[in-house]
Amino acid sequence: MPTGLFPNLRRFSRRYVLPRWRWYVAGTFAVVLTNWMAVRIPVELAHGLDALRAGASEQATVAQAALHIFLFGAAIIVVRTASRLWFFTPARVIEFDLREDLFAQFLSLQPDFYATFRTGDLLSRATTDITFARAFAGFATLQGANIIAALITALGQMAAFSPKLTALAAVPIGIGFLVVQQGSARLMTLQRDTQQQQGMYADQLLGALQGISTVQAFNVEGPFADRLAAQAGLLRQNNVALAKLRALVFPLFTVSGGIAIGLLLGFGGQMVLDGELTAGALAAFLSLVAYLIMPLRLMGFLLPVFQRAEASLERIHAIFDAPIARPERDRPDLNTEASTPVNHPPALSVLHLNYAYPGGAPALIDLCFEVPAGGSLGIFGRSGSGKSTLLRVLSRLHNPPAGTVQVDGHDLTALDLDAWRRRVVFVPQTAWLFSETIAENIALGLPRETLEPAVEAAALKLDLAALPNGIETVVGERGIVLSGGQRQRVALARGLAHAGEGGQSLLLFDDVLSAVDHHTEQILIRTLLGRDKHAHKPPPTCVIVTHRMSALQHCDRVLVLDGGRAVAYGTHAELLAQPGFYQDSWHAQQGTP
Repeated sequence: MPTGLFPNLRRFSRRYVLPRWRWYVAGTFAVVLTNWMAVRIPVELAHGLDALRAGASEQATVAQAALHIFLFGAAIIVVRTASRLWFFTPARVIEFDLREDLFAQFLSLQPDFYATFRTGDLLSRATTDITFARAFAGFATLQGANIIAALITALGQMAAFSPKLTALAAVPIGIGFLVVQQGSARLMTLQRDTQQQQGMYADQLLGALQGISTVQAFNVEGPFADRLAAQAGLLRQNNVALAKLRALVFPLFTVSGGIAIGLLLGFGGQMVLDGELTAGALAAFLSLVAYLIMPLRLMGFLLPVFQRAEASLERIHAIFDAPIARPERDRPDLNTEASTPVNHPPALSVLHLNYAYPGGAPALIDLCFEVPAGGSLGIFGRSGSGKSTLLRVLSRLHNPPAGTVQVDGHDLTALDLDAWRRRVVFVPQTAWLFSETIAENIALGLPRETLEPAVEAAALKLDLAALPNGIETVVGERGIVLSGGQRQRVALARGLAHAGEGGQSLLLFDDVLSAVDHHTEQILIRTLLGRDKHAHKPPPTCVIVTHRMSALQHCDRVLVLDGGRAVAYGTHAELLAQPGFYQDSWHAQQGTP
């Protein structure tokens, strides 16, 4: 757990800000120069006022002071603009790099991570929280440098005029600063709570929008609106509490500055009458105090920026610090040769496989079976029996215990994950389609000319001919313009296109036949098992989950699951000959007693 003051800001600065130190050094130099010139203006003002009091003999001094004030003012415009460019440009570059790094981390994290975070909360971290990080890298660093430079230059010049008045002005300003510091801890807590509420609000809003058709179909707009309003109410309460605390605390900087000016007028005026200070010096001194009030007020705005950035970076670093489930990286027996894609299908051997989701009951219990190279295994069972979990373990979306799954004699968890997934095609039960064209959904980066065989093999040609733009039809959010069977076959075509002609050689299909008719099923099952002209040469190793027993009869072996356990294993004919769940299901589907 990071400790100290603003630990996440310090970590972020080391990683992203310090490598761009040249920008910030140039910007800091421009900020210091700007403040030095701004402080010189009251000094020239003092010279001019004292020269005016001296009479006509000092007219040249007055003109010279006026010219210097004009030149300093013009130069400040140029240098201040440069300082903003030198601070804000690297902040935008940092924002770009941070977004890329966070997205790369999202792509690296495995499904177990996403089971513990809400989508809306992750979206909030990737948008709002990164914006606050950029504000720290740009606005906050600029204003921090500006405040420090203003304090040093202005206080130095004030001390040169009168150390006594400088000490007098520092008393109310210092008290105001201490009070603000006391309120900062409470502000930090409220800021962290507010950003958590923002993530929860974003998640509820995203869920309602994604399921809008269901909300409208069941006429439950009211309850959803009430839930969102309740979440918005919590967010509003936190924001109101933040606003009240800021309204109470941060104006103290302005109040303390006003008190300082009042004290200076009283004591400084007497010093002018006593001859200890010139009138021009007092006017310059008051100008410098007024000049300091703006940086002090900015400090009131700056502290919340630091606090928001710290809270945001804490949430972002939680993503970066999440462990990536890649056990092969910690194993000395990593077999890179076995990880390399080959042109022969793998042989699978599952030995006493047990698996449970984090915090959940066992989903797979003591499974043992084998699938020879180029063989096919059908998996059958009731809903919730562990069929989909088994496919996710074989594809290593979830890691099995070491030694329980062997690929060509090598432990699956000792294979490089990226190389393994290049050998595997996994078509999940839920056909996820992006809001793009059918061609883009199938290709996912493949050349367009490679899609036609996969489209034909997935029995999609007739469906594409009936669509207004054929394969270039945009499918909408999650493929909303397609039927369930069409979505399944688009996802299937995607898998077949990426399977190629023997490169990826393990095919995993999770109930991809549930929404197709019987005739299409017979065409597809021959395709999936590599038994027609579209099949891979050599035939792939194939594991297919399906509730359709007419498809299972074409598999070499069938594994029947119940409650995560294997209750039967053998050929279709062998299982039909055994009384039990498989035989009963066959008769029910065939309509025979």
